[in-house]
Amino acid sequence: MIKLTINGKNTEIEDNTTVEKFLTDRDNRKAAVWINGKQLLRAEYSSRVIMQGDKIKVLRIVAGG
Repeated sequence: MIKLTINGKNTEIEDNTTVEKFLTDRDNRKAAVWINGKQLLRAEYSSRVIMQGDKIKVLRIVAGG
């Protein structure tokens, strides 16, 4: 398990978790993600592994009108 911060809350997740797996596990497939202040491109989600101490911000994308 690794320790990190997600939307300001300290949490733990499994080692070697990609951003894509993290979002899928939380049923949050449509989201914008920043890690350590840098916004990721959607193409990076499947290859970017979340590391110990990362600070992650997740904004859920919601359609509306």
